[in-house]
Amino acid sequence: MGVEDGLRFQFQLRKEDLLASPKRLFLLSLLIILAFIPLPLAGSSYLIWVLTLCNFWAILALSWDLILGYGGQLSFAHTGMLAVGAYSSVFLVNSTGLPPVAGMVLGGVLAAAMGLALGWICLRLRGFYFALATWGFAGMVELLLVSEYDVTGGLKGLATKFLLPTSSQATPVYYYYAGLALLAMCALTTFRLINSNYGLYLIAMGDNEEAVGACGINVVWLKVSVFGISSFWLGLAGSFYAHLLGYISPSIANFTTVMTLVIAATIIGGLGTFFGPLLGAFILYPTAEVIRTYGAGVQQLIFVVLILVALKFLRNGIMGLIPSLRRR
Repeated sequence: MGVEDGLRFQFQLRKEDLLASPKRLFLLSLLIILAFIPLPLAGSSYLIWVLTLCNFWAILALSWDLILGYGGQLSFAHTGMLAVGAYSSVFLVNSTGLPPVAGMVLGGVLAAAMGLALGWICLRLRGFYFALATWGFAGMVELLLVSEYDVTGGLKGLATKFLLPTSSQATPVYYYYAGLALLAMCALTTFRLINSNYGLYLIAMGDNEEAVGACGINVVWLKVSVFGISSFWLGLAGSFYAHLLGYISPSIANFTTVMTLVIAATIIGGLGTFFGPLLGAFILYPTAEVIRTYGAGVQQLIFVVLILVALKFLRNGIMGLIPSLRRR
């Protein structure tokens, strides 16, 4: 890199630092708005329930965007990590009687440990082969949950404690704020991460892994750590979902129903952007609920078509429209 290129690169970094402050303010404003959204809808338990699950799907989309959008690693292990976190929490709570919060922490830690192990195992795999390996992991987890009936309950599933003293069907508004708190922790932590030197290295690895390694950056550490971080939030989200329903089954590890919505929310919202997955989750999950009322069988088909249309005509998702509208 020449002197002129180096100066241009440093200027770009300073520009990114300056832009991070308005984005941080926008993120805080967005979280405040989300905190007030349930107030006029408090009379409708169903709408609060949908908003609560929007928080859950936003965490899933944000964690997947961290791996693919920033790290450039196409991973399909999301459903497996969700199941690891959810079942770990349920086993702990049911066997020891500890509060669900303790189970959520354990679920996040165990999912993070599984993510670190999976990242280390798949170090030498890239592209299509890496995606197949993570897909195989997710399928293996779902198969184990169904086959090991004596431990997991099989397709019947397992009942567990609710996160709060009352059931989620009776007081959904409390669960919304619990989900929002979890989303806020995930969003603020991820925002801080991607606007640090670690995030810069992660983006560079997604652009050119060989060049990053040639610069002396530990690519192995980047790959393994980003899997661990993403899996931690997946474990927390999965355990939250289990104690939100008071029940868990292998359906949480179903690739078709879970991963399709995560991919659609991330790509349509804006892959590789921070706010894109959040926007996509809060748009697509209510849309999925509307579609389900007319026919649940076509839900995945519609989302697949939307993904293909976005990849063809809207490469940067909805967030990519903002710069063009600003220029106009």
